[in-house]
Amino acid sequence: MSSGEIFALRKQKRYAEALDMARSEYPQNTADVWFLRAYAWALYDHAKEIVDRYEAKQLSPAALSGQLSPYMREFARMADALRGDSAFSQVLRLAGKVSKDWSEFLRFARWVGNEHFSEEDKKPFVNEAGKTVDSLHKRFIRAVCREAAAKAADPQWDQALSEWGLGILEQALQDEPNDQWLNYYQSKLHLTNGESDLAIKRLTPVLRRQSRAAWPWALLGEILEIEHPQDALTCYAHATQLAREEQEVAKVRIHLAQRLALVGRFNEAAYQASLALQYRENHGFKVPQELQQLLASDWYQQAVANCSMQPMPKVESAARALLQELDQQNLTYTRGVIDHINTERALSYVATGADTGFGLLHNKFPKVATLLPGTVVEIGRAEPEGHPLDWRISEVQTIPGLCEIFVGTLDRPKDKTFAFIRTSRDDIFVAPEMAAAFTPGTQHDVNCLAIRRTNKQGKTGWRAVKFIEQEDQWSSDDF
Repeated sequence: MSSGEIFALRKQKRYAEALDMARSEYPQNTADVWFLRAYAWALYDHAKEIVDRYEAKQLSPAALSGQLSPYMREFARMADALRGDSAFSQVLRLAGKVSKDWSEFLRFARWVGNEHFSEEDKKPFVNEAGKTVDSLHKRFIRAVCREAAAKAADPQWDQALSEWGLGILEQALQDEPNDQWLNYYQSKLHLTNGESDLAIKRLTPVLRRQSRAAWPWALLGEILEIEHPQDALTCYAHATQLAREEQEVAKVRIHLAQRLALVGRFNEAAYQASLALQYRENHGFKVPQELQQLLASDWYQQAVANCSMQPMPKVESAARALLQELDQQNLTYTRGVIDHINTERALSYVATGADTGFGLLHNKFPKVATLLPGTVVEIGRAEPEGHPLDWRISEVQTIPGLCEIFVGTLDRPKDKTFAFIRTSRDDIFVAPEMAAAFTPGTQHDVNCLAIRRTNKQGKTGWRAVKFIEQEDQWSSDDF
């Protein structure tokens, strides 16, 4: 009866009474799932009220942690049997919403673990605005990874807890290697560990997808700040020029002002410092020491007195060139051969295997349009299955098992438009447009370049793409 009474009190919004009853009756109902659900929902009501007040900016992060933690600890003591239940899921959703500022989030997440999310928790859903949202499980794991990467820089943080969180990040990246948020967090971790090259390599695919967002440019600025200060300045400036909300770049403006001051661009530095100050004054936020130092500088005071502050010019072209340069440095090249040219779609199809390949668009890679089928190329991509970002003609002219030279006898039957080249290894198919140069019913000794492909019927074989004159044959010195 007590579980029904608890639910009835909740329905009447008598939340304090509902929780008091759940607490008092719990010792006698530890194995009653319905009672445990009622108890969990009573805790949820109180936790939700705290989270709502925090989201309404009525609570500071410290106040949030002080008020929320007791309820969540109580939940953890009684809710083991509810894993996979809707009440359990809703409490996890609340925890995820405040994961950036709730000091106990990672400890709570370790108790939750990664094994007991319901099937419903692993499904994306459509919110009230009609937008498809990632599953609760995915969002919760991302929050763990984000906080673990952030806490790794804190020497005072619980080492065992940090290692657990970073283990979750490692596993999540194995499961979803192309997830932009996971790669962003891993990039931040590499930066913390002083691994700038690895940090850049992780971040560039994110930047490519989110090139109009401020946050990845801000991180790139941090990565480049020591070894490439001018590039860092470009990144910080671009981030501020992309930001839709000032809060996105409130810290970035301080970094930018510092970098501008170091190179003597004081009027621009003063402008950025003034915007950073204005944001904090408008929201009642504390002015950090590094900003105070900028505001106390002679050059800032002089810029204010002379009304000489000025914004920076646009740096979009410089940022775009920087990203292209970084892409070039971090590409992995895959060898393939031009199989055919699709004039209608304006692309050249590059075969990388008997049944694999992709198109190179002529509007993106105009010089590719001049290459004939049979040309061996190397395609640069940032990810194994990602879009082509660069290409080059290969130093080799054949690919064993895919693109090879054959010597044999061409036989074109009298009643066929196509032909075959008989060789000591395989028969090579000759399409009608190439076979038309040979008289039906005759045989010819030929050399050809052929590509091994699988057709629409699932049959794999060789197809001639080019005849080679005797004097044009490549010698062993070419390989």
